[in-house]
Amino acid sequence: MAPFPITARFVGDFIAQLVAIDTEDTWDQVAEKVAVHVVGRRVAAPDPHPGYEVSLGDSVLPADGKVADFFATNPVPPLQWFDIRFRQLAHV
Repeated sequence: MAPFPITARFVGDFIAQLVAIDTEDTWDQVAEKVAVHVVGRRVAAPDPHPGYEVSLGDSVLPADGKVADFFATNPVPPLQWFDIRFRQLAHV
C-alpha cells in the first residue's frame, strides 16, 4: 500500500486533475477518484451510467486490475498522464 500521484484528464473536461491513488487500488477505483472531481460538475453523466475506464496511451486498463500489478510490469513515473472516460459499450 503506497500512495502515488498521477495527472489525469476526464475526457470532455478542460481541467487536468492531480490525484493521489494507492498502489492497491483497482483501475475502477482510480477512475472514481478522478471522476468525483468532474462528473456532475463540468461533465454530465449519461443515463444509464456506463461506468468508467482508464487508458494510458492507446491501452484501456482492466477495470478490476490492480495498479501495483500494472506498475510491476510497466514502469510508470510519478505524475504520469492517464485519461478517464465513460466506459465504451460494445455495439452489437
